[in-house]
Amino acid sequence: MAVDFRDPRILRFIIGIILLGALIFSYFNFFASSVTQEIAELEQTLEMKELELRQLQAQTTDDLAMIGQRIEMYNQELEELDRFLPRQYNQEDILEMLTSFASGSGLQIVSLVPMAPAVDASGEYNVYDWQLTMTGRFHRLGVFFDQLTQQPMMSSVTNLQVHQLKAAEGKFDNIETTFTFSAYIQP
Repeated sequence: MAVDFRDPRILRFIIGIILLGALIFSYFNFFASSVTQEIAELEQTLEMKELELRQLQAQTTDDLAMIGQRIEMYNQELEELDRFLPRQYNQEDILEMLTSFASGSGLQIVSLVPMAPAVDASGEYNVYDWQLTMTGRFHRLGVFFDQLTQQPMMSSVTNLQVHQLKAAEGKFDNIETTFTFSAYIQP
């Protein structure tokens, strides 16, 4: 069978294939080239953004590590400060401290009376007071107060009164002392 190129159907088919080829050629050379260029630009932008993201992630990791170190440092400082100004109050610990310091310094506690808790004048601290009366030798009172100053918590001694007792058995420095011991606690 011979193909007759004068047949309008075959001519339309050939013209259609030529037009389709021209359309495909022009699409890839004119229309798609701008899309290809835009895709290349977007890929380059994406690479730049990925690089920037990696840099920010690295910087964030460094910042988090630094912040973690600061938090640890602040927690250690807070622990140190808690020794000086505790956040909670344990009356038994204070009573044990006072009685052990008194016996360790050679003084006898005649009375140890806890007072009602109060707030200091500035309103920053809760203050717990104990009224103490002790007897012993005068220089032992200094030892007792020195032991109190060695404690890390904030405390004070007020209303100190010292009275000499009558000499007994050749001891001329027997005293009776009364004072108020105060411990400061964070509210």
